[in-house]
Amino acid sequence: MDSDIENPARVWLRRLVIAVSCAPLAAVSVLHTMGRSGDFGVLGRWYVLLGLAVAGFFAWDLIEKAIAWATRR
Repeated sequence: MDSDIENPARVWLRRLVIAVSCAPLAAVSVLHTMGRSGDFGVLGRWYVLLGLAVAGFFAWDLIEKAIAWATRR
């Protein structure tokens, strides 16, 4: 059953796609946490935090799509 053995380059490409798709969520999470601390000026305003929360939802959707792409056969 050679079809069960995958190309190692393809496996690493899948891992890389998933890892890169996590970067936007990590960045939004850091900015959102900085805004909640109240030490960074306008970053703590409600309209900025709301925008970051919406961006977080889109970033999570990106991760789900990357995982769906990486696990399809």
